[in-house]
Amino acid sequence: MIKFTRKPNILIDGLPTFSQDVYWGKLSGEQMEDALDLIDEKGWEAFNLKYKRMFDFTYEEDRADWHFTIPITKDSVVLDIGAGMGRSSIPLARIAKEVIVFDQSSLRMRFLKRRAAEVKLKNISIFIGDLFDLPLPEASVDVIAMNGILEWVGKNHTYANPRLAQIEALKICKKLLKPGGYLYVGIENRFALAYLKGIDHSGLRFTSYMPRFLANWYMKLRKGEVYDTYTYNKNNLLHLFEVVGFSSIDVYLPYPGYNLPRLLIPYDNIAVLRYVIQKLMKGNTLPRKFVKFISRSNTLIKLYRYFFFSFNVIAKK
Repeated sequence: MIKFTRKPNILIDGLPTFSQDVYWGKLSGEQMEDALDLIDEKGWEAFNLKYKRMFDFTYEEDRADWHFTIPITKDSVVLDIGAGMGRSSIPLARIAKEVIVFDQSSLRMRFLKRRAAEVKLKNISIFIGDLFDLPLPEASVDVIAMNGILEWVGKNHTYANPRLAQIEALKICKKLLKPGGYLYVGIENRFALAYLKGIDHSGLRFTSYMPRFLANWYMKLRKGEVYDTYTYNKNNLLHLFEVVGFSSIDVYLPYPGYNLPRLLIPYDNIAVLRYVIQKLMKGNTLPRKFVKFISRSNTLIKLYRYFFFSFNVIAKK
């Protein structure tokens, strides 16, 4: 099992803590505290009755379906970065030797501790920590998962700009991987069509479409903050991994998205993309009809890839 390179600062609910405790989540911190107390006092049935609609998809395990593209075995040690409520950690623990998980939120890690106990998984090692200050030895894990994390690391303002923070995060991952190990990253597409009608990670509309300097100016004007949640198109995302020096990098289009990667479509496999659009894409809305129509053309379907919702990247050390 996991051996830390230094002693924790403190223990929170028995969990080693190596960083500042930073809460994030759909519920308030007070609600999370109440939920944990309810689990301890009255059990999971009472928790489900009160909080089921507030903990969307907590029990669904298909967020880790990307693992079918990586050779994870009963000898594999997996690191789940920013594990949250354990939606990836739990299914990964069913197939790996050990899953090491961390997050900066003690409340979320305390929830995951109880969830792992409920499903009787004893191979999940949990701690509270910061990606940029991990107590883990180099070359100690076989697989690293970063699902919906890379776009947020720019909020660590130690670095001159968000891209430098992202490069450093990927370098840390590369150091932690054993030779031949795999890094999985799930991240939104900067130019996703969904951002034409929704908001970006910035909390504002269209910022991902803007040049960085303009998005930064707009953020300062509207919110008094810098623009630091960088996403990328396919080529620039690929370049990010190339700069770090991974030996092989594969980019996939996850369907329906990186949060539910039921099918990973190789970026250059137009035939599979067309099949998914025409045969598997659900709904009969006008936008869906339009996408199905353009998928008949090789030229238009290749163009459509540039506006797909998200990417999965699997990079090998």
